[in-house]
Amino acid sequence: MAEQTIGGAPAEIEELDMTRFGAFVELAPDAIVIVNRDGRVIFLNGQAETMFGYSRGELLGKPVELLIPTRFRDRHLEHRAAYDAHPRTRPMGAGLELVGQRKDGSEFPVEVSLSPLGSDSRLVMSIIRDVTERKRAECALRESEERFRLLVENVKDYAII
Repeated sequence: MAEQTIGGAPAEIEELDMTRFGAFVELAPDAIVIVNRDGRVIFLNGQAETMFGYSRGELLGKPVELLIPTRFRDRHLEHRAAYDAHPRTRPMGAGLELVGQRKDGSEFPVEVSLSPLGSDSRLVMSIIRDVTERKRAECALRESEERFRLLVENVKDYAII
């Protein structure tokens, strides 16, 4: 369950008081991934396993960049270093279209929020939301609005009631 960690990580994760933290984190509807200063995954909840297709054993101790498409990994390393210099709770990539990558290589749109954890902010919690359905709904709405606009533009005589 939520208390699985890698060698060397228990001291880091104990700081989070897993008895209070673990239960609600495991049941969260969003993926939760905690990384150390080296960018290595030290905790993930069940939703993270489901969302990305990795088991805990496959991700614990691995670089968080496994969850990011290859073309963005170098840039993510730069962003991670900048965040480490000035950690604060914030959305990641404000105004950008963020993309996650599953174990099978498929990509999907995500929203990510970051929060420093621990007394010296040496851990970072990422809350990751799959926004695929919202993006589909937004696209369908845009298409519907465009069809309506074309219909109105092509009707010569009409009355709005």
